[in-house]
Formats: sequence, structure tokens, C-alpha cells
Amino acid sequence: MAKKKSDKQQKWYTERDAHGASSKFGQIIGEAFADVIVEFLSGYVAERYEDYTLLEPEKGRRLIKLEMLGGTFRQLDNVIIPKDSNDPVALFETKWLKDARHHNDKGAWVLQLKEIRKKYPSVRGAVAILAGYWTEGVGVMFQSEAGVKMVLVATDDEVYSTLQTPLDDFLSQQNLPSMVLDTEVIRESLPRAWDVANCLIGLKNSGQLYSIAATWLDFIREQLEDGSSIQGRDRVKRAIDELLSPLPETPKIKQFEIALQIETGNVIYAEFKDSEELCEFIQNYLQNPQAILDKITPKKRLKPSE
Repeated sequence: MAKKKSDKQQKWYTERDAHGASSKFGQIIGEAFADVIVEFLSGYVAERYEDYTLLEPEKGRRLIKLEMLGGTFRQLDNVIIPKDSNDPVALFETKWLKDARHHNDKGAWVLQLKEIRKKYPSVRGAVAILAGYWTEGVGVMFQSEAGVKMVLVATDDEVYSTLQTPLDDFLSQQNLPSMVLDTEVIRESLPRAWDVANCLIGLKNSGQLYSIAATWLDFIREQLEDGSSIQGRDRVKRAIDELLSPLPETPKIKQFEIALQIETGNVIYAEFKDSEELCEFIQNYLQNPQAILDKITPKKRLKPSE
């Protein structure tokens, strides 16, 4: 009788699998973090917002799919919808980052949330819930470029601190040399990736990793003057509360964005806070083809003396 897939022996990484083990290490941490966040979001929304729920992915799938402008689809971690509607209201992406080399990849992934918001006017905002080596500059970029709020719940150093003791126990049980999860070193390259990956696989299979990952929401992110503190979980709750607050009776336009699609393929883009400036901008290009040419024609390079 053939063995079921679940009965197959779990892969045991060796030094020859260093690259694959390093990838597995990041994948396992990222999945554990995502599992904790979806459980937390689901529980908090159910407790505080009886009219809302998390959108369930299609049967057999882990992620949600939402359509973007142009007909393409984008996968998302978590989407909040009203219970009586399929229209998304709040978007959440969960990302773990081991080192700065993947800032661009995962950053671009989050920035695509802006395109989904164009497709669904019902979306009030998007939040990136992060753990790992994320810098403050990335958060500023998320906010300014895509209007995505960054919520960092745990740094890479904090995450590794929760894994050190289980790793020590694993290495001792396997009669392997000890090692320290040094954040600065790991940001460059994960040492003995095969041993660390094997440890995490065991923690995942036993259910211990989920329990460890749940503590990543407990790290203090801010100390208040009255002596109280704000944890990562508090920041996630605040982000949800901001997005699910009741709509005002008379919502006002905060900013205008306009993109003039020129038949040549050029795009003239501008942002305005004043409606009169917006109208003036449109009229200027609508009635003045020369203004369009002046804008889209490449400027000649200035000589050093100019």
C-alpha cells in the first residue's frame, strides 16, 4: 500500500542543502507569523465588530484573490469585508523579512495594494503588518507612495531571541555544536542554515512554533509617560479600529490625483489639494497642445558652465 503524502518522511537538511535550508528557514518563520496574524485579526474583528468578518479564500487556497485595474488578480493575506457584502473594506499584508536584500521584492508587493484600492472604492485603507528587518524608511515609503500604514510588531533580533532556547535544546539533543542566532550575521548570511531549518521544521510539526510566534505580538513598541506600554498587538488593533471606524455623514475630499494619458504614450501626473488649481491644470492642457509638448519633450542636458 502506497504511503500517503502526510506519511512521507520529513526532509532533513544537510550542509549540501544550505541555500534551500536558508529559504526554508525564512518560509517557515513567514508562515508562522502569517498564521498568528490571521488568527489575531479574525478574533479581534469577531469580538469588536459584529458587522464585519475576514474574507475566506477560495476552497483549497491559502490566500485571497482580488482583481486589479486591467483585469489582473493579486493575492492578499487578509481582507476585511462587511458580513452582508463581498466588497473589501480593509486590506492587510503580513510580511517577514530576514535581510535588506529583499526590501525591494517585498516592498513592491506591498505597494501594489495602491492599485487594488483604485479598483475598489469601498477600501478605506491598507496595512502592512511586519516582522523582521524592516527600517523606518521603508515605512515612510509605504505611506507616501501607496498610502499603506506600516505596523512593525517584532524586529528580527526580537524574533531570534524567542528561537534561541528551542535551538539550544535541539542542538543538544542532536549532539551538535551550539550556535548563537546573531542578528547582524544572519542579515548577511544564515550560518548553519541546515541545522536551524531542521530545528524550525520540528518546532512547526510539534505545534511549538505557533505558540512561539504568538509571543511576537507581545514585544513593547512604545513606552508611555504614565508608565504603561504599547505592544505590537495594540498597534494592530489600533490599525483595525482606524479602518473600521464609522463613515462620516459628510465625507470630504482630501486630495486630488490626476493622470493625463497622452496619445503618444506619455503620462502627465499631478496631485492637488485645491480644486481650483486642479481645474486650472486640466484646462491648461486641454486647450493648449503646446503645453503638452513642452511637458513631454525631453529637456536638453545643460552644459557644465550653464
